[in-house]
Amino acid sequence: MTRRAAAVSRRTPGAWGTVEQLPSGRWRAFYRRDGRKFSAPTTFAARAEGDAWLAAEFADRARGVWRDPSAGRVDLGTFARDWLATRADLSPVTLSHYEHALSRWVLPRIGAGDTSRGVELGTMDVADITPATVRTWYAAALTSARARLAERHAADASRRRDPVRAWARSQGLAVADTGRLSPRIVAEWERAGSPMLPTPATPLPENAGRAAVTSAYRLLRTLLNVAVTDGMLERNPCQIKGAGESKGAERNTATPAEVATIAAHMPRRLRVAVLLAAWSGLRAGELFALARRHIDFTAETVTVERALVDLPGQPITFGTPKTAKSRRKVSLPAFVMAELRTHLDEFVPDELDALVFTASTGRPLSASRRTAIFGKARAAAGREDLTWHDLRHTGATLAYRAGASVPEVQRRLGHTTMRAAQTYAHAADDSDQIIAARLDALYAGESTAPRLRAI
Repeated sequence: MTRRAAAVSRRTPGAWGTVEQLPSGRWRAFYRRDGRKFSAPTTFAARAEGDAWLAAEFADRARGVWRDPSAGRVDLGTFARDWLATRADLSPVTLSHYEHALSRWVLPRIGAGDTSRGVELGTMDVADITPATVRTWYAAALTSARARLAERHAADASRRRDPVRAWARSQGLAVADTGRLSPRIVAEWERAGSPMLPTPATPLPENAGRAAVTSAYRLLRTLLNVAVTDGMLERNPCQIKGAGESKGAERNTATPAEVATIAAHMPRRLRVAVLLAAWSGLRAGELFALARRHIDFTAETVTVERALVDLPGQPITFGTPKTAKSRRKVSLPAFVMAELRTHLDEFVPDELDALVFTASTGRPLSASRRTAIFGKARAAAGREDLTWHDLRHTGATLAYRAGASVPEVQRRLGHTTMRAAQTYAHAADDSDQIIAARLDALYAGESTAPRLRAI
């Protein structure tokens, strides 16, 4: 036999394909379909192995499970950006969240400080992402997220350990965690001998950083599901049990009295915004997009048809609500409607499109400004742990305690699924305490305590 390659046609099923011996003595196999040439990914030691590969290709095509070997040969970064470009259905806020998750967690190198544990999904071909790759990325992302929060936690603790603030709190004086202290407090601290009081460091929560990585994992899983649908992957490599599930952390809520206290310490033009948020369950974007035309005093409802879009570095605009079910009418208690009527008379122009709640300039209130104002008011109620979004949690909890069912709360809050509404039900479930109180009222006079002492 010459060293020249010898072509040997083989009668595989359907008499298709070629097995060819190379000068090295090894064999390669290929076939042509639809004007394309498909070659085996490796050469073979024996001609029979090439025949077997051709037979397997024939069988996969006949069963409809054949995958194009060139599929998935696009890096995840390009695939993700192309996918986002097709998602015209996403709201600007959701799109911004996806872009942030991709740029911060999914696509860049994670764990760069430890190359043995690091991974950069964005530069990998989609077809090369395996369950092991995803596990490595997930572990590195959790470590990175926890490290970032630990740094922030330490910085916050350092501010809280300011000796003047620590001393002022020990004297029962109310001082903020940040910002300039009054000269009077500083002078009193100096007259007291400038004491350096130790402040114990609070430990980082056990699940710190998990929320951001969970969200990023869900997005990665969604992307790779699309890749499976497109024939780029045989199955989704995101197979970490529980990695995409929220841990169901307790929702912060406020009591009606705390809501009233917080509202009383807000600027007058924003007091009713706190009441409306807590008693309606509206999202912040929905509430601050309300105009006079959305208020119906006869029906005692507010109509949600749009949301404020406040993205970093961009002017505030109006967009669609979060989901289709977010478009809704929400009924309000009469006492809230009364406060809202007074607010409109005092602060809102007569034009139907005039915003109900604005900054002092009359322009839409930014999220950062709202957070700063709310931070001062919540301290007056002793609830520094509350966020503005917790007022929405409060609205759900109050509705449950008023006897609302899960489907009713789902409609009231504009949730797409009942599961979302059910997350609030646990905080409002005090039925066991109510049962105990009723038992006590009914049978306290028939206590078995004397009989037990006799025994």
